[in-house]
Amino acid sequence: MDTKFISLVTFVFAAFISWFADAKSQSSERSIAFYYSKVHSTQYLLSFERVVVDANSLSADQLNQLKRAGVEVYVYLSVGEISGTLPSALEDALLGENPAWQASIMNAENDMWRQHLTQQAQQLMASGYHGLFLDTLDSYQLALAPPAYSSQESALISLLEELQHIAPKLLFNRGFQLLDRIDFVPTAVVAESYRNGYDVANNRYYQQSEADIGWLRNQLIKAQSNGSEAIVIDYAPQNQDERIALAQQILKDGFTPYISDGLLSEYGVSIHYPIPRTVIGFYDGQLRSKQLSSCHRHLSSLIEYQGYVPKCLDIHEQALDSIDLSMVQAIVYWLPPQSISLPFVANFIDATFEDISTVFIGELPRQTQLLNRLGLSSQGRYVGQLQQAGKSLLYPAPSAGKQGAYRYQASDESITVMSQLIDANGQQGIASFKAPWGGGILSPTAIQEVAGQASRWLHDPFDVLMPLLGLAEIPVADVTTESGRRVVTIHIDGDGFPSRSWMKGKPFAGETILEQVLKRYSLPHTVSIIEAEISKDGLYPQQSAALEAIAKEIFSLENVEIASHTFSHPFFWDTESSVKEKRYGDHLPVPGYVLDYDREISGSVNYINQRLAPPGKQVKVFLWTGEANPTEAIINKTKALGLYNVNGGNTYVVYDNPSLSQVYPHLNWHPSGVQVYAPVMNENLYTNLWGENFEGYVRSIETFNILGSPRRMKPVAIYYHMYSGEYPSSLSALKQVYTWAEQQPFTPLYLSEFASRAQSLYETGIAKSIVDDYWYVASTGVRSLRVANLGSLSAESNGIAGIASGPDGQYLTLASNRARFSLQAQRQPHAFKRPLLVFANGIVEKWQHKSEHTQVQILAHQPLRLTFSAHQNCTIAALTGPSFTISQQEGFVSIQSPASRVFSFNIECDDGVEHGGFQ
Repeated sequence: MDTKFISLVTFVFAAFISWFADAKSQSSERSIAFYYSKVHSTQYLLSFERVVVDANSLSADQLNQLKRAGVEVYVYLSVGEISGTLPSALEDALLGENPAWQASIMNAENDMWRQHLTQQAQQLMASGYHGLFLDTLDSYQLALAPPAYSSQESALISLLEELQHIAPKLLFNRGFQLLDRIDFVPTAVVAESYRNGYDVANNRYYQQSEADIGWLRNQLIKAQSNGSEAIVIDYAPQNQDERIALAQQILKDGFTPYISDGLLSEYGVSIHYPIPRTVIGFYDGQLRSKQLSSCHRHLSSLIEYQGYVPKCLDIHEQALDSIDLSMVQAIVYWLPPQSISLPFVANFIDATFEDISTVFIGELPRQTQLLNRLGLSSQGRYVGQLQQAGKSLLYPAPSAGKQGAYRYQASDESITVMSQLIDANGQQGIASFKAPWGGGILSPTAIQEVAGQASRWLHDPFDVLMPLLGLAEIPVADVTTESGRRVVTIHIDGDGFPSRSWMKGKPFAGETILEQVLKRYSLPHTVSIIEAEISKDGLYPQQSAALEAIAKEIFSLENVEIASHTFSHPFFWDTESSVKEKRYGDHLPVPGYVLDYDREISGSVNYINQRLAPPGKQVKVFLWTGEANPTEAIINKTKALGLYNVNGGNTYVVYDNPSLSQVYPHLNWHPSGVQVYAPVMNENLYTNLWGENFEGYVRSIETFNILGSPRRMKPVAIYYHMYSGEYPSSLSALKQVYTWAEQQPFTPLYLSEFASRAQSLYETGIAKSIVDDYWYVASTGVRSLRVANLGSLSAESNGIAGIASGPDGQYLTLASNRARFSLQAQRQPHAFKRPLLVFANGIVEKWQHKSEHTQVQILAHQPLRLTFSAHQNCTIAALTGPSFTISQQEGFVSIQSPASRVFSFNIECDDGVEHGGFQ
C-alpha cells in the first residue's frame, strides 16, 4: 500500500479522534437531512441544522418557517438526468436512459440543457434557498464508454463553475473525478450507500462489501483534505435503533451521517434525530367535522400537554395504508361501532397494532378474529344500570342505555384489566384495560354528556388514558408561560359596542369599557369593533360619529392593540357545513348586504386602519365571530393580510365541573394556516348566555386556577364582549377579575404575541443527539419549554436564558430559536456558571452570552420585575431606562422599575472564584 496514503489516513484519523472528543459542541453545526416527500409540516425538518428538499415538496411559507428557525435549506437539482417526459426542446441533449429511476441521461455539452439548468438554479435561488444539492453528476458514465468521459467531464466542470456563481453554497453528490479540476471547493461532497445501500428496482436493502466501503472512504477522505465536508447518506429500514447505530458508526468513521429509507421519504437520523411526536386520532368525517370530533374536542389538549402533536384524521379522507407512520408514536381510535368495524379500518388495526401503541376509546372492532388477536372477547351487551367494581371511576357508573353497550372480557393473560363494570343482571365487563400493544377505555365509561352541554371524563385521563399511549417524557413546547411566569392575555370582542349601559347617563357600552376598564387597568389589551355596529354604512348611521370617536380614543391608548371583529359578525365561516337551525341568521341584518368573506375580513380591516387607527398603529389581530369555524381557505385570507387570527374553542371548567373533557386544544392546525383558539371561553358561558347570573364572569378565576395547577394547561385569558359594560353586575365581575389578575405573578402579553407563539406550537423541532444526552430544540415562535424536575442545567447548554420552577416541572426560557441543553440528574447550583433568568414579567428579546458578560434586552408591558441568578461576582452595566432599583439576596439579583418599556443592560461576571455574590 502507498505509504503516502497510509500517512494521510493516519493524519485524518487522528484529527477525527480529536474532533469526536469535542462532538458535543461541534455536532450541533453539522446535522443534515435529505427529504424528498411532500412536507405536511416542518416540525421534523426543524430538528436539523441543514435540510435538502425537492422544490416541489416545500411551500414558500414552509421555507420561510425553516429559515426563521435558523435552518439552512438546500434544494435538489439534477445535473445529469431529467425525470418524467423529456421536453421536446431538450431532445437533442439526450445521451441515454437510466431505467432504474426511469430518467433520461443528459448531455452536459448541450447548450439548451446547460441553459435549462442555469435558469432553474437562478429561479431556485431567487426563491430563498441557501444553496443547491447537485445530483447525478456521474450519470453520463451509464450512457457512455470510458473514452467519451473526458468531454463530458470538461463540460461538467465549466457548468459547475457557472452554477457556483449562481449559488456559492453547493453540495455535490459524488462527482469525485471532478474535484481536483474545478476552481472552487464545494461546501460538501455527499456519497450514498457507503455502508448500507438500497436497490430501488427490487426494493431491497443490502450491506456493502469491505472493498467498496474502503474505496468510498478513501474518496471521502480526499474530499475532506480538499476542504469539503464529507456527508454520507446510507439506507436502512424503519428501525430507529438500527439507524442510530449506523449513524454512530459513520460518525466514528469521520463523516457526517444521514440514515433514512431508500426513497428518502422518511425523517431519518443524522448527528441528532427528531423525536417522533405525532399521535393520530381517527374520527368519521361522514358523521361530524374534525372540529366537532372527540379526537379534537377531548383528546388533543391532553396530547398537546404531553408535548406531542395531535393529528385528527378522517377514516374516509385517504387510504389508511398510505399514511406515513414513520413519526407516529401512538394511534387512538375513537369511533362509533359502525365505523370502527368497517373492513378497511379493521384491516388497518390488524396491520399496525403490534408495531405502534394503539388505544381504543369507546368501541372495539367487532371482527372476532381481530378481537382474538387483541386478546379480548365479546360477551354480548350490558343490561340496565351499571355499577363499578371498585372505585376506579370519578363519578357513578352510567346506565347501559336502551340498546346496551357492548361488553368485553379478557381472553389473553397479557391483558391487564384496570376497572370493571357490573350490570343489572350481575354480568361483568371491562371498563378499562392495559395491553402490551396499548389498551382502552370502553363504553359507556369514556366521556359522559351532562346537563347544559357539558361533559366529563369518567376516568382521570392523565392517570388512566395517557399511560396507555406509551408516550416518552420529552421537553414540551409550551405557550402558557413566558420568562418563567404564567402568561395573561386580555381581549375584547366588539359585540354590543353601541348598546346603552345601565349607568348614570346611559353611556354606550363601548364608552363604559373605555372609562371603567381600559383607562383604569394598564394591562395590555387587544380590542376589536364590529364595523357594522359603528360605521355610517352599518346599522346605526345616526350614532356613527359618536361611536367612531369612542373607538378612536380606545385605539389611541398605549395599552391597546387593535383588532377587527368583522364587518357584519358572520355566525358561520364554513360554507360546507349544513346547519339546520340558524338561531341568529347568517350575520347582522345590514340593509342590502350579502355575505362576502372578503368584505368581512379585508374590508373591515381597511375601515379600521383608514378611519379609526391613530398614525403608526394598525390592525394586528382578526377575531373570529359566531361559530368561529373558519376553513383553511378563510384562515388564509387573514394570513394574506399579515394578521394573527384568534377565537374558537370552547374551554370552560369551573369547580362544580372541572373535567378536562371541556378543555380544547390551543389551536386548529391546517398545513397552510393555523387557527389559534381563545385559551378560555368568554363571559357568555359564565352567564348561561346572559340568561342568569350577570356577575358570573367572576367564576373565570376558578377556570384559571383549575387550568394552572396541578398542571399548567392554559394561560390566563381574560376574554369578554363590549356588552359586559352594560350592567353594573357584569362590570363589577370584570373589575374583580382584573384586580385578581393584577395581584398574580404573571407575564402579560398582547394577544398577537400569544398567537405568534401558539400558531407555531406544532412547528417545534424536538431532537436527541446520537453522541450524548443532549436535546436540540428549534422553533419559529415558542419561547418556553417545560421539562421534568430533573435537576440543574448542564454547563455546556446553550440557547437557554433561564429556568424556573412551576407546578408541573421546570420552565426553560429560550434565548434564541435554537437551543441545545441537558439537565443534570442532581441539582448542582454552580454547574451552569453563566447568569440565568429566574423570572421576568416581560419578554426576553435578547439573552446572549459573550465571553464574560451577558447582553440582555427585556420588553415589559408593565412596570418591570426581573430576577436572575448570579453565582459569581457580577456587575450590571449600561442599564437603560428611567429610575430602577437593584437588590441582591443569596445569589440572586432583582431589578425593578416603575416604567414599562424596553430595558437593555449587560451582566458582567468573573468566571474565576465561584463564591456567589453581586457587586
